[in-house]
Amino acid sequence: MSREESLSFEQCLERLEAIVKEVESGNLDLDTAIMRFTEGMELVRKCRVFLTVAEQKLNLLIEERNGRLVLSPTNPAKGNEDGV
Repeated sequence: MSREESLSFEQCLERLEAIVKEVESGNLDLDTAIMRFTEGMELVRKCRVFLTVAEQKLNLLIEERNGRLVLSPTNPAKGNEDGV
């Protein structure tokens, strides 16, 4: 298992932020910048997987007012009619 595979979501975000700062500094040679970009894209992919899994878990845990658990798609950008 590689170091990136064992990182948590938060650790992936931290590393991604560090890479962005490093690349934006303009102090990297081209080869290093490309390596950092490649690492960053892999971290983005891993973060998307974490978020997809979390969304699937949330979809399964949405509870109706009567207490039944139901599958309900989430869209954080829209919210829902109940303001939740």
